[in-house]
Amino acid sequence: MRKCLWILGSFFLMMFIQANVFAQDNAVVAKIGERKITLTDFKRVTDYFDAERQKMLETNPQLKETVLRQFIQSMVISDLAKQKGFDRVPEIKEQLQFFSDNFLANEYLKREIAQKITVSDDELKSYYDSHKDEFKTQDMVKARHILVRVDNSASDDEKKKAKEKTELYLKKIKDGEDFAKLASDFSDDPGTKAKGGDLGFFPRGRMVKPFDDAAFSLKPGETSGIVETQFGFHIIKVEDRKDSSVESFDVVKERLKQKLSQDRTRKELTDFIDKAMKDSKTEIYPDVLTGGDKK
Repeated sequence: MRKCLWILGSFFLMMFIQANVFAQDNAVVAKIGERKITLTDFKRVTDYFDAERQKMLETNPQLKETVLRQFIQSMVISDLAKQKGFDRVPEIKEQLQFFSDNFLANEYLKREIAQKITVSDDELKSYYDSHKDEFKTQDMVKARHILVRVDNSASDDEKKKAKEKTELYLKKIKDGEDFAKLASDFSDDPGTKAKGGDLGFFPRGRMVKPFDDAAFSLKPGETSGIVETQFGFHIIKVEDRKDSSVESFDVVKERLKQKLSQDRTRKELTDFIDKAMKDSKTEIYPDVLTGGDKK
């Protein structure tokens, strides 16, 4: 639907301009000969864009200028096409009718169905109370690590040297050296090295099991011994943790409202379209598209 509305933007801007539906008391953003296109005209059409694209336009002046140029270019070329009689070519008229029908259908569904969907606070609270498992957060820890990388296929001697190196770093930590600095200087994990080994918060099951078990056995401020995984040898420091809990209604209310509104809109649109197709006694024969016979 979004793509269709975006394609139709220039088409309907041209319709507005050709009908001279302009606000003459606004700043002129473009002129085509003697025709003036005002800021109000431009905004009238961009109001048809979805919320995400409108936000992009408002926060990006360069994009807004690009869109304006595209609109004006479309109008200029459209004028040339009309001078050549393209608007009277049968197959082009058919395509314009298709665009018009598509746009009209989208607007009808949006205004008659989607925009009338509401979800009350009582409905939100009722759903929340009966689906609290959906709002349960997992146990999480915030950790840093130092990795001394060694492949599983490495020789015993290579593994021994890697472990000895890890033991040296662990001793430095126990002697009071800064964990984050050691990680920045020596860790073999390219994804966290520049961040002092910082892995951020992660839930149970995100990391490989030996790492996961070690991290979740530590309290904030504690450092592990040497932990071996298929990636090599790790030293882990847990900085914080969040125990499993249920998010409050106030925290999830807006998110829940968006979900229920989308679910209800999807269902009501589907039901409405199905009924309209049935009431109009519509029949569709998809087998014909592949050379089969209709049933």
